[in-house]
Amino acid sequence: AAAMTAHRPDTRPGASLAVMAAAPMTWHQRAKKVLVTCEIPNLKDLVVTITEKSFNFAGKAGDKVYSMEVPLAHDVVVEESRWFVNDRAASIILAKKDDSCFWDKISTDAGLKRIVKPNLIEWLEEDDDGYNGLGPVEPEDDGRGGGGMGGMGGMGGMGGMMGGMGGMGG
Repeated sequence: AAAMTAHRPDTRPGASLAVMAAAPMTWHQRAKKVLVTCEIPNLKDLVVTITEKSFNFAGKAGDKVYSMEVPLAHDVVVEESRWFVNDRAASIILAKKDDSCFWDKISTDAGLKRIVKPNLIEWLEEDDDGYNGLGPVEPEDDGRGGGGMGGMGGMGGMGGMMGGMGGMGG
């Protein structure tokens, strides 16, 4: 099932001039929530529907109609999640169901990576001041070599880390 709804404009005579589009978004997280921002000025008729496993976004600005579904990589608590809009952006706050889990991606749909991008200005890793998270993170290649996730996936705690360090300690 296609997760993103984006349609070509109807070019038949007398057809509406509205153009369907996917809404560009950014996201970042903290220990208990994931924050999604869509910076489209003057969004009208916005409707955001949040479920445990996805959120739907639909609204219009000018001659564009935005509509898309984002299947989430992890579950959220619907009752504690919310959204709001002002004249320059829409914000969606998703309450993590498992707040010990660091999200390495927001969606199960890889095609959305170019539309829903990490907000690198607000981004914090779980060990940064201000994040207050507890869960394991699988590191990405940070330029220091090592290839990123080699041998690190699924590690449970410090005991597993020390076992995988290969002669670097106790």
